[in-house]
Amino acid sequence: MNLSDEAVAALARAIRIDAQEITRRKAFLEFDETDVSLLTELHARLQDVSRHFVDDFYTHLTKFEETRRFIPDAPSLEHLKQTQAAYFDSLTAGDYGPEYILNRLRVGVVHQHIGLEPKWYIGAYSRYLVGLLPELWRLLGDDPDKFLATCHALQKIAFLDMGLAIDTYIQADRHIMLGLKRYAEDIIASLPAGLIVVNDALKVRSVNRSFREMFRLGNGEDVSGRELEDLLPLPDLRQQAQAVLASGMSLRGIDAALGEKWLRLTITGIRLAEEEEEEDLLIVVEDITELKAQAAHIEQLAFYDPLTGLPNRSLLRDRVRQVLTHSTRNKNHGAILFIDLDNFKALNDTKGHNIGDLLLIEVARRLLDCVRNSDTVARMGGDEFVVVLEELDEDTLRAVAQARDIGEKVLASLNQPFHLQGFEHYCSASIGISLFRDNEIGMDNLFRHADTAMYQAKTSGRNTLRFFDPDMQASLEARAALEADLRHALSQQQFKLFFQIQVNAANHPIGAEALLRWLHPERGLVSPLQFIPLAEDTGLILPIGLWVLETACAQIKAWETNPLACELQLAVNVSARQFHQLDFVEQVREALEKTGADPARLKLELTESVVLGNIDNAVAKMRDLKEAGVHFSMDDFGTGYSSLSYLTQLPFDQLKIDLSFVRNIGIKPTDAVIVQTIISMGNSLGMKVIAEGVENEAQRDFLERHGCHAYQGYLFSEPVPVEEFEALIRRMPN
Repeated sequence: MNLSDEAVAALARAIRIDAQEITRRKAFLEFDETDVSLLTELHARLQDVSRHFVDDFYTHLTKFEETRRFIPDAPSLEHLKQTQAAYFDSLTAGDYGPEYILNRLRVGVVHQHIGLEPKWYIGAYSRYLVGLLPELWRLLGDDPDKFLATCHALQKIAFLDMGLAIDTYIQADRHIMLGLKRYAEDIIASLPAGLIVVNDALKVRSVNRSFREMFRLGNGEDVSGRELEDLLPLPDLRQQAQAVLASGMSLRGIDAALGEKWLRLTITGIRLAEEEEEEDLLIVVEDITELKAQAAHIEQLAFYDPLTGLPNRSLLRDRVRQVLTHSTRNKNHGAILFIDLDNFKALNDTKGHNIGDLLLIEVARRLLDCVRNSDTVARMGGDEFVVVLEELDEDTLRAVAQARDIGEKVLASLNQPFHLQGFEHYCSASIGISLFRDNEIGMDNLFRHADTAMYQAKTSGRNTLRFFDPDMQASLEARAALEADLRHALSQQQFKLFFQIQVNAANHPIGAEALLRWLHPERGLVSPLQFIPLAEDTGLILPIGLWVLETACAQIKAWETNPLACELQLAVNVSARQFHQLDFVEQVREALEKTGADPARLKLELTESVVLGNIDNAVAKMRDLKEAGVHFSMDDFGTGYSSLSYLTQLPFDQLKIDLSFVRNIGIKPTDAVIVQTIISMGNSLGMKVIAEGVENEAQRDFLERHGCHAYQGYLFSEPVPVEEFEALIRRMPN
């Protein structure tokens, strides 16, 4: 710590150390020129022993932890020894003027700053004097009077030094305490919370600046001695304050309204001085008006729909939980109504979201008008609303009737025209109702049941209501379980390709159709009629379809080394979602390149619905792939509504007669005529024709007589795994 001369001089002035003060202190110690002369004479005689004395002094200091900590290492020790030698040397140098005094003050400040307590500081002086006595006796022992006089002179100058050092300690502590006092006063004054101190009679002692600003009290306005209620006119405040005085326990988090302000109080007992017997009270006053407003806003955002102001999903669950508890206690019924607006998306798409929002706001208002104050109307999101009815009749039939009445009232209200910025809109809704009593099935199941019933209302023509049907719920749950399993089927390699042979009129194998099968470890063989539509609905058809394509191409490549299968053409079904992907052509090309399969051996089967949605796009994709060598077959031909003009535009190589017509050959004459027409049409357009679903010789003979010479069906083989398929073609004429 380096102190400037100005800083030391300022310290001297602060503790009133000037020439007169030093003179008075020297006079009190009876330190005079005789003492100066004795010390000056001693100074010359101590030069040879000063270093030895300093070494011995520091050996003693290092024995104690309290002093050893100031000597961190050897270089520091050597520096301290040099400094100490100079200090001891100055004690007997004989110059005790202003410069000496300032140096002593500087040493005292440094010792105080580093934390050397006065007891160790004074002990160091004692060690110095006691250690010096033997040397003094050696030097002056032959003159006892001079020995004593010199000892007294050393004591006087040492005590003068100690007095100066203690003054610096006291001044430093006073400075710290004053600084802390000012710091505390500044903190208290600047605290955002208002502080008010009252005595045990609840008379005001003082308030801080924030309290004055909070309640617009002038800085010069004296509030001491006033009643607490004069400054804080809050109900129950006096009783609360007296309770704290009586119990000694603090009260926290007391929220109270005062005019337009919201305040939060903390009341605690304090003693301003330890010797005081009476306890005062400190009341901390926080203005939480803005906090309350923010909390209300946050609650609105967290629990209410910002558009309609209705409870949202989170608050709805809380309300339903309360209603279920109430129903359990009182044994009465309640009901959940799931309400979904019909064709809301069409309004949004045609009139814009602003008009859609206006409709939702008006629907919310009408729903509130249809129910009782005890009921809850909530918005789940989008165009879905929920009504929670409580305190319905204990009798189930009467409770059903009550719920139905309210549901029909809602339907009637929503059927009335809505006027939306000059636009008249007619709306309807589908309502699903789930009745409950107690909490037997749980909230989540209750919601599922109402949602299922709403789905039933949708499928029943909309603008109606339905109560929950357990059979429908079981069907939906089974579908959900199947979907969950389907999502893992591909990664767990549960899919297999089966192959159904295609033959010509001579019963020679000419190809096969690759058919997807799902071998579930627990369900067994799952019917494609079950999982293919589900895969279409969920979008899983895309990764599954790609797997089928790549696996089929790999099989084409594998058959190249099989002389019985190397010329077979393999047909692969392509779904609408798969075909309409932007990169479908690239997917097919990559599958062929990846496997090395011959494109001419791959035949993609497309239904009419796949290609007729966007005829130009379909033609472009088909031509790109035909240039690569891929063939196309129109699957299920005759079941759609395509025109002949479309058919002539599409570059199909083959028409496949749907099995529904083939099955009725010999049964329905009209179907036989349709089959003949398809065969004739295909031949006229230069397309090959194949019939699927051939199950008997009569069907086969009819097809052959009318010009169809390729067949597929159970008459020849059911779909079988690849090993059985290869065994089959070995047994057939080739």
